[in-house]
Amino acid sequence: MSKNCRVCKSKDVEVFLDLGMMPLAGGFLDDETKFSSEIKYDLKIYICNECSLIQILDAVDPQILFTDYSFSSSTVLPLVKHFEDFAQWIVNNYKPNSLLEFGCNDGILLSPLKKLGVNIYGIDASPNIVEIAQNKNLNVVNGFFNENFAKSHLSVHGKVDVISGSNAFAHNENPEKILKAAKILLNEEGTLILEFMYAGDLYEQVQWDTLYHEHLTFYSLATISELLKKHGFYVFDALRLKMHGGSLRVSAKNHDKFPKTDSYHEIVNYEKNITLNNPDTWKSFGRFVNRKINIVSEVLHSLSKNNSIWAYGAAGKATMWVNACELNFLEAVVDASPLRANKFMPGTHTPIVFPDRFKLLKPDYTFITAWNYADNIKKNEDWYKGTWSTPLPNLMFF
Repeated sequence: MSKNCRVCKSKDVEVFLDLGMMPLAGGFLDDETKFSSEIKYDLKIYICNECSLIQILDAVDPQILFTDYSFSSSTVLPLVKHFEDFAQWIVNNYKPNSLLEFGCNDGILLSPLKKLGVNIYGIDASPNIVEIAQNKNLNVVNGFFNENFAKSHLSVHGKVDVISGSNAFAHNENPEKILKAAKILLNEEGTLILEFMYAGDLYEQVQWDTLYHEHLTFYSLATISELLKKHGFYVFDALRLKMHGGSLRVSAKNHDKFPKTDSYHEIVNYEKNITLNNPDTWKSFGRFVNRKINIVSEVLHSLSKNNSIWAYGAAGKATMWVNACELNFLEAVVDASPLRANKFMPGTHTPIVFPDRFKLLKPDYTFITAWNYADNIKKNEDWYKGTWSTPLPNLMFF
């Protein structure tokens, strides 16, 4: 397996955080008979000493990761609002007649775009998620966004005005395949729009719990700009977003003639001011993360001796926390998604239950593993009189 940097191809890459053998973040188990056959994978996070790209180089086969995907975006209300706003933003700024989204999930962006009169196309690697999108009468196909798909799509539908990918681009071991496909399908004056979890928020909020196997790369504006430039795309706009605890949206053209926005320049300066693209920054970060994990583990283990403790939110973050901190004592994890409830957590095999079970049994402590949605969770469960806890940015009880 290659140990070269995914952007600059340098061999000077170094592990700055070693999380050991971990289960797949979305590897929820249907029943107890599958416990013994569960596979764990090495999870080391690398920094490139040349360009400072943060990346996982021990990539898991995408067929394993995405064949039976457990995250349907439209079940998360804050994401629905985000993509409705994003759809309107695209129409207001670029007025496209046509848009293709790769990694489109269940059509959470395509649905509002279709209502706004845009001709939409989508492709996603997960058959079960594509079926959900198709049941909404959306033009979505199952597969990977690469040159073969692009040529096939071009012959039938022609080029498109916008190509977008939200929280999907960074999941790819070979991003150049996506960019080559985008070159084929994007109109000459079209726009490539990418949203991904941002290295700046990873650093600021110590979001180590998003560093799991499917999130192969955490881009800064500097590193994504370098990668796109290598493939003939030039970033002219960048916006910081609240999505997924902190993301970056970049817009790029086929040429470097488009003026860069004020927001783009502000983020460039921000990265310089916090030395975000300095390898030493990330080596220090790795040491700090290990201390965070140890603190949460020790405190919750101590509380578990005399109290019932549950977790809330069975997303990828939960898998990271319960396994890294060895929270085998959790009685249950609450989640409203039918793709996860009534299954078992990866690694610890904690049962996942619907919120009605939470209301019935009322645990003493509830550890909000989906901490970036803590306000929404507390609002939805305002009856709860026990103690809430969130692990980030700092361990808190309230």
